[in-house]
Amino acid sequence: MKLLIYSHFFAPSVGGVETIVLSLAGGLAELRDSIGAPQFEITLVTQTPAGNYEDGVHPFRVIRKPGLIPLWQLIRKSDVVHVAGPALAPLLMSLMAGRPAIIEHHGFQTICPNGQLVIEPMSIPCPGHFMAGRHAECLRCNSGPGWLASWKLWVLTFARRFLCARVTANITPTQWLGGLLHLPRVAVIPHGLEFAEAATRQVRISGIAAIAFLGRIVTTKERASYCKPQ
Repeated sequence: MKLLIYSHFFAPSVGGVETIVLSLAGGLAELRDSIGAPQFEITLVTQTPAGNYEDGVHPFRVIRKPGLIPLWQLIRKSDVVHVAGPALAPLLMSLMAGRPAIIEHHGFQTICPNGQLVIEPMSIPCPGHFMAGRHAECLRCNSGPGWLASWKLWVLTFARRFLCARVTANITPTQWLGGLLHLPRVAVIPHGLEFAEAATRQVRISGIAAIAFLGRIVTTKERASYCKPQ
């Protein structure tokens, strides 16, 4: 199967999305059928420049910063398109090409114009103004860079929801996020941790209960985790 994975951000950029995408692509590239042949032919497309990063270390092909026409050609040659986040161009092209598209949601881009679910500039939890139809609040929230930029973010949120409602599947890492997004065909698939087995074994040996958090410690994540949109 020819699988195209689209991630706007990828190594050498560092972050949660980059880590999950790398783990997914690398894991799928290692799968073999009964005769030892690869089950997936993976192409990873990203807008992140390589810099000094060596793409050849990966067991899959990496294509960086393709134009719209090359991206269209890559999608048409693929059997399935997996998009890390509701990126508009690959989603629209996948639907136009009739290719099954799967979105892996990592945030709130389909229910909040700024994608953070916080009210700016105070950085306080948003009660869910967009989904509740209180769009004047959304426009006011994102007006810092200017009203034109705020209107653009607001319009693009509708576009993302329109496309996400028509894809083959919407994947979320938690039931909580899936419930917030209110999208059809939601499947909950928790993120895997490659070191989880070793960490669990160490906890059992020590006999000490442990709680681990893996993620950036930033205001947006801290406040958004307590949001309860209405």
